[in-house]
Amino acid sequence: MERLMTAKEAAEYLKINYMTVYKLAQRGKIPATKVGGNWRFKKEILDEWIARQAAMVSGVVLVVDDDPRVREVLEDVISAHGCRVVAVGSGEEALAEVARRHYDLIFLDLVLPGISGVEALAAIKEKDKKAVVAIVTGYGDDPIAMEAMALGPLLLIRKPFKTEDIREVVNVVIRARR
Repeated sequence: MERLMTAKEAAEYLKINYMTVYKLAQRGKIPATKVGGNWRFKKEILDEWIARQAAMVSGVVLVVDDDPRVREVLEDVISAHGCRVVAVGSGEEALAEVARRHYDLIFLDLVLPGISGVEALAAIKEKDKKAVVAIVTGYGDDPIAMEAMALGPLLLIRKPFKTEDIREVVNVVIRARR
């Protein structure tokens, strides 16, 4: 008998947040079966689902925010548009990701542990001149935001943001890339 994965195991396998897997299962967006009140997943069916999703993906987006709740909201909104999302919690992790590959769009918080969002933005722009960056911050009028804007991100989104704002940015940027 084939073993079923738990939501936590499926999240580790898919390399996405556990709550994202759980919410996708709840909404019927990922193939899952409810067994005894818990979501269960078959590896083979997940592999087929991944292949179908990869065919639909219209872009790859990097989310950089130290607040796990903000990362989760951004992941949910962006992935609902068919984009693959990689979410990290620090500027250092963002730089490692940008060194690995090009991202079609980067949502970047300014206040991060370790290196600041401004320092991360400067390094990102140095590594990938074509990087399209949207600053997401609660400090829109702060000098740090003005310093970041001078480095040339696409735009600044103030927290708390509306999900429609995020959807609009994703639509515009990904459509322009095609």
